[in-house]
Amino acid sequence: MTLVRRLLCTLLLALPLAAAAQPANPPAADPEARKEALRLLDAMDMDTQLAGALKVMMDMQLQEKPELVRYRHVMEAFFAKHMSYDALREPLVELYAQEFTAAEMRAASDFYSTPAGKTFLAKMPRMMQLGGELGQRQVMENMGELVAALQAEDARLAEEAGASGADEASDAASNDK
Repeated sequence: MTLVRRLLCTLLLALPLAAAAQPANPPAADPEARKEALRLLDAMDMDTQLAGALKVMMDMQLQEKPELVRYRHVMEAFFAKHMSYDALREPLVELYAQEFTAAEMRAASDFYSTPAGKTFLAKMPRMMQLGGELGQRQVMENMGELVAALQAEDARLAEEAGASGADEASDAASNDK
């Protein structure tokens, strides 16, 4: 895979975040819900949270693919332009206002404004990093099982296709008579 293709694959990792921030033409949220959504995003310090999540994602990707390190500044500039809180604030407000009631967001804002809520938010980027590392370890430790299951499925599909192909050949031979 060329370096440019790898870079594009890296950028594609950001698509789930972008997709989450782009509602699929839902009706406009009511003003009260939008107000509480903005209050919640502020209470969650979404600017810091989003920047932390992007840094964790970038660091993990560059650790996995060190050949992309020389492009870090390009990727950071792209993410700052398109994936920053400033770029995503309005779509996020709309998304939250569509998914939660004003009362739910008010309660969440109240929690995130407490010392416990602030501690929770402060540790979230680190927890995301640790969770990602845990997931990678879990997959790597069990990769043999996945490979074996894929090989078994491949053999089953090949056998199924062979049986199907034999039936078709038999039918074709019968039609030729």
